[in-house]
Amino acid sequence: MQVGHNPLSTLAVNNLRVGSVIYKFCDFTTPPKHKFMVVASMEPRLLVLMINSEINQYFYMNNTDQFHVEIDAESHAFLTHDSYANCVAAHRAFDCTDLKQEIAQNYRNVFKGWLTDDCLVAVYQAVKGNIEIRRGHQREIMASIEQRLPHLHSAF
Repeated sequence: MQVGHNPLSTLAVNNLRVGSVIYKFCDFTTPPKHKFMVVASMEPRLLVLMINSEINQYFYMNNTDQFHVEIDAESHAFLTHDSYANCVAAHRAFDCTDLKQEIAQNYRNVFKGWLTDDCLVAVYQAVKGNIEIRRGHQREIMASIEQRLPHLHSAF
C-alpha cells in the first residue's frame, strides 16, 4: 500500500493493530451513524467490535450482557464517558487496505487510540466465553489478541 512520504501517514498506518480504536461511519447499524469500534483481528480479515455508550436491553433479556467489556473513559482519553465493547458479535465491515488509507489521509478523525492491555485481556475473556459469536470469528479474535499479548497464551 502506498501512503505517500508523509511521516504522519506512515505512523498512522503503523499504529493500526489489534486493540486500536477507530471512529467511522457505519451504514450497517440502525440507524446508520458514526461509531467507535475496536479492531479485534487484522488477519486473515479485519474484524471489529462495536463500542456503545450503554448495553442495550436486548442483551440483558438474552443473558448476553456479560459479553460486554467496560471501557473506562479515565483510561481511554478518546472517550467522553465510560462505554462498552460489544463482544457478542464481530463485524467484517471494512477492508483493511482501505482503512489504512483512510487513516493515512484522515488520521485525527479516524484513528482514536488503543484499548489498555487490561481492557484487551477482558475482551479476550469475553470472546472466549461467548457461545453466541461465530466460531470462526471467535478463533480469529482470540488468536489475534494472543499474538498481540503473548502472555495470554499461557495465562488462559
